[in-house]
Amino acid sequence: MEDINLTIERDKESIDLNYLDISLTGPVYRNLSIERLVEEGVLNKETKIAMNGAAMVDTGIYTGRSPKDKYFVEENTSKDNLWWGEVNQKIDSEVFDKLFSKVREYYNADTNKTYIFDGFGGADKEHQLPIRIIAKKAWQAHFSNNMFIRPSKNDLMNFDPEFTIINASDISNEDYSEYGMNSETFIIFNLEKKIAIIGGTEYGGEMKKGIFSVLHYLLPLKNILSMHCSANVDMNNKNACLFFGLSGTGKTTLSTDPNRMLIGDDEHGWSDNGIFNFEGGCYAKVIRLNKDDEPDIYNAIKFG
Repeated sequence: MEDINLTIERDKESIDLNYLDISLTGPVYRNLSIERLVEEGVLNKETKIAMNGAAMVDTGIYTGRSPKDKYFVEENTSKDNLWWGEVNQKIDSEVFDKLFSKVREYYNADTNKTYIFDGFGGADKEHQLPIRIIAKKAWQAHFSNNMFIRPSKNDLMNFDPEFTIINASDISNEDYSEYGMNSETFIIFNLEKKIAIIGGTEYGGEMKKGIFSVLHYLLPLKNILSMHCSANVDMNNKNACLFFGLSGTGKTTLSTDPNRMLIGDDEHGWSDNGIFNFEGGCYAKVIRLNKDDEPDIYNAIKFG
C-alpha cells in the first residue's frame, strides 16, 4: 500500500480553476492513465473488478439519464437559437447561480481527491471542442477518459478548455420545488458561461450526452450537421454508412461490422472534411451480450 501512495504523490497536479472560483485544497489528479484510474477507483472503494478484469460501478438509483432534470439557462447569447420545450427546458440564470454556488462550496470545502480530464469533443481537429471534466470520483474521470478524445502531451501543455462540466453527484438540490424544478437532481447548461453543473445523479451518461448537447448547439451554427448515429466505412475508407435510431435500437451493434472499419457508434458530425466521431470510445449496452453475435464488443470488456 505504501508503494501505491508514493505513485499517487507523483501524480499530484497544481491546476488553476480560478475561472470557476474554485480553489481546491485536496490532491488533484489530471489525465491519469487508465490503469491508474482503475487503481484509484478500487482504492476509493468506488469500483469493483470483474472476473475478466473489467471495472464495474454501481451508479445508484439512476441507471440511465434523467431528461426531466436537464435544463438550459435562458440567456441572451443562445435563447434565440434553442428549440425550447420538453427536451430543452428553460431555467433562470439566478437558479443556475445559486446551484453553481452550492457546487463551488462543495468543491472548495472538500479535501478529498479531485480528478480532472482534459480532452476534446470531436475528432475533426478543425472543429473539435476542448473540454474539461471535473469530478470527485475516479470512475467518472475513467468514464471521461474512455468516452472523449484523449489529448497528446503537447495538447496538455497550454490546454484552454472551451467548455467545463463540474460533476458534483454527491450533492442535491433540496430547494427544487421553490425553483420550479422536477427533483433534487439537476443537470444544467449555461452556454454563455460555457459551464455545466451536475448534482444528484452518478450516471456517467449525463457527461457524455452533455457534451453532445453542446456540440449539437455549436456545430450547426458553423454549417456542420450534428447527428445521433453510428458510422462505418469500407476497408478502403470509402462508402460511409450511417445508422440512425434511438438509444437501444441497434446502432452500436450494426456499426461494429467485422468487414468494415468503425468510425464511431453514437454521435457524429458531417463537415466539408467528411464524417467525424464526437467521441473516442464506444458506449455499448451489454445486456444479453453474445460472443458470437458481437465479438468486438464482447472482447473489449476486459482490464483497460
